Amino acid sequence: MLVTLYILVSMVGVRSATVSILTDEISQIRTNPIINEISAKNVDVFRKLLNQETLIRINLVKNVHALMKDMLTLQEKLAETEGKISRIKTTTDDEISELKKQVEFLKVENTALKNKTAVDEKEIMILKENLENVANTLTDLKVEVRFLSITVFGMNDDFKEIDERFRELENSTKEIENEVRMNDKSNAAALSDLEKRHLVLIDDLKNITSSLQADIGEYETNQLKISATISSLELFRINQTLTKCDPKQKVAFTAGVTTRSSTWNSGTLIFNIVILNVGNGYNPSTGVFTAPVAGTYVFYVTALEYSKQYLSVDIVLNSEPKVKLVGDSEAAYQTGTNMVVLNLQKGDSVWVKHASGKGYWSTGIPVTTFSGFLIG
Repeated sequence: MLVTLYILVSMVGVRSATVSILTDEISQIRTNPIINEISAKNVDVFRKLLNQETLIRINLVKNVHALMKDMLTLQEKLAETEGKISRIKTTTDDEISELKKQVEFLKVENTALKNKTAVDEKEIMILKENLENVANTLTDLKVEVRFLSITVFGMNDDFKEIDERFRELENSTKEIENEVRMNDKSNAAALSDLEKRHLVLIDDLKNITSSLQADIGEYETNQLKISATISSLELFRINQTLTKCDPKQKVAFTAGVTTRSSTWNSGTLIFNIVILNVGNGYNPSTGVFTAPVAGTYVFYVTALEYSKQYLSVDIVLNSEPKVKLVGDSEAAYQTGTNMVVLNLQKGDSVWVKHASGKGYWSTGIPVTTFSGFLIG
């Protein structure tokens, strides 16, 4: 194409042409005689060259437009692709940041779980030691319970006999009532006699009921005696345990109350009657035991609730409740007991504190008691 343009410009580059290449007309001014020799054949060649040049230019313009259109399309697709890549990068960065946070959280949680596991293992070791001590104590209590069971079984036999007598009287009463119904219309005299017998039996039932109530009162008294026996056996066990301790480290006490209260509902339960106080750790004025030496101690409390009023007390170490005992109100004068093994430092304090309910029961021989001793 450049060669063709060069030829065209060279041929028409004369200062004043005599023949118009485009119009093929003869100019009236003839200044150069050489131009007159240009033949019509050369003019046709020029026209063909111009036509080819025009066609080439048109094709070039079309190709340029197509290329520009393709470039614009590529730029749009490139921008769209860059936007997608940017969004994907942003999403990926967010996910990576979130995963890093989760990894850090899991690391912290794993460290906490490791620490907790170590603490739990120590607590399990302590619990195992406490369970061994409790197992030894339960062995001694089993012997005491067997002894008490023999006493209770004897009382149960008496109640069975009373119950059988009561049932016999009930059966007799039912038989008499049936006879009264059958002979009501036929024999008025017999009816009157049966009614008298019925009244006599009712009186007998009232007497038996009074006797049963007296027996129940005696049973409650025996229950109090059993509680006192338990306390005595506990004291015996304490003394037996103390004989196994180092003579220089003997600490033990048992205290009780010989009065009763139907209104006590707060504060420390003061056991003012001291039965034993080896080491002088228990203060009967305040009801508080203060450890004279560091070591492992056993504390045992028995409390009797006051006539269906419900009673619950806690064994407290330095103002922190450790165990609870309950005297239920389902029946009158129910006994609540509990025991705890504690590791004390010198100067630690243990006492019995009101939790709920009100009142407590005791007798001249203490039934509601508080005991403790050093085991090592």
